[in-house]
Amino acid sequence: MNAFDSRRAFPDRDASHAAAARDQIRESAPSGSVRLGNKRKGAAAKPRPGEAVVDIDRCNPILGNPFILQNHRDDARRAEVIALYKKKFDADLARGGPMSAATEKLAERVRAGERLILMCWCHGAPLDKPCHGDLIKDRIEKLLAFTCD
Repeated sequence: MNAFDSRRAFPDRDASHAAAARDQIRESAPSGSVRLGNKRKGAAAKPRPGEAVVDIDRCNPILGNPFILQNHRDDARRAEVIALYKKKFDADLARGGPMSAATEKLAERVRAGERLILMCWCHGAPLDKPCHGDLIKDRIEKLLAFTCD
């Protein structure tokens, strides 16, 4: 029986070995993190000790959402500006543009053990609304989850 035949005969064994290897890598890697925070006064989602603040509002020329939400209570327009940002973000990721590079750099910081808080104006209490930052955070998490088996 060659190696290929043994994988076919014992797929659970190979899967469990791969899972154990991934777990060992994760355990030995620094434990960084990424979460979203809110810049509004009185908001609960503020930086904790040891977290590095990354502003992702419009002050950030690369990751900020250029599509303006005039009224933070307008949920339909909020969905629209997030959809517009998603279209721009996805296109940038596809071509390896500056948004992609910035997101990859943030993932590298987390991979190196840094704890990041992405700060915008809409995530978390008191508003607890969807935010373009969810897209950035999801992409970072996807980059961190990628492994070569």
